[in-house]
Amino acid sequence: MEKEIWKKIQEAQNILLIAHVNPDGDALGSSLSLYPILKKMGKKVTVFNATKPLPEYLDFLPNFNRVTNILPKKVDLTVSFDCGSFDRLGLEEKPSFLINIDHHVSNTNYGDINLIKPDHASTSQVVYDILKANGVEIDKQSAECIYTALVTDTGSFQYESVNEKVFECASEMVKCGVKPDYVAKMLFQRDRLSRLRLLAKAYETIEMCCEGKVAFVEVTKEMMEITGAIKEDTDTIVNSVRAIAPVEVACMLREEDEGIKISLRSKNYADVSKIAIKYGGGGHIRAAGATLKGEYDFEKIKNRLKEDLKEILR
Repeated sequence: MEKEIWKKIQEAQNILLIAHVNPDGDALGSSLSLYPILKKMGKKVTVFNATKPLPEYLDFLPNFNRVTNILPKKVDLTVSFDCGSFDRLGLEEKPSFLINIDHHVSNTNYGDINLIKPDHASTSQVVYDILKANGVEIDKQSAECIYTALVTDTGSFQYESVNEKVFECASEMVKCGVKPDYVAKMLFQRDRLSRLRLLAKAYETIEMCCEGKVAFVEVTKEMMEITGAIKEDTDTIVNSVRAIAPVEVACMLREEDEGIKISLRSKNYADVSKIAIKYGGGGHIRAAGATLKGEYDFEKIKNRLKEDLKEILR
């Protein structure tokens, strides 16, 4: 499969690299990782994302400023990264030929070629497999994108998806010139004051239930306005709530214009992807999410989720 994908890339001239809307480190890192490699091959490359603005905390990624929300007029081949379903790509119609690269078990196999590896810690690790299988030289820019994606999607190598292959990939990226301390500083030592103020307000809403195994936290639009926070300031809240000692599942409810976003994280054994899929979302066993469009009643949603959570905690 890796060789078939690379053959398609070699044959194409106008290539579109695209990741899911509201991209995280893996989505942007994976899509940007191929940009310098394909440019050196003489390809016309567009890195597209429908989201504006892009997450500020990833602005150090090489070629971050190349990401556009304007589609090119001519595309021979589209490659999607880290996206479980076609509707999350932000495209109105399906491209003529689409390669779907991902690691989410809930991926719907919407591509003409689908390379999905749920046993991999990040989509960037799947990209690494493709490059390695085809003997492609990885330069520092590509390596930095792959490594950053790996760090963010493993929670800085904290998750159970981490194994020897993850560290082999990370080690290879360091050999290619990546400075782990630089990436760490860019990711974790450039905090926004607005995020800290938002955390203080969000933490006041924490509700424990199911004998302390579940913790809910809420983020309202009013909190965002008062603190001056932006959407990406909420990204780590649910993870920090999961860190409470007895908690197995943390659930963040975030109010948005279209409804309420549910973010779920588990610690040891609960499969939160089952709940996310039930509500039209998806993700991993330990990290998943969904958006309930047209729903704005936090208490009503919490009561529904509590019943679902009791099932997966058994």
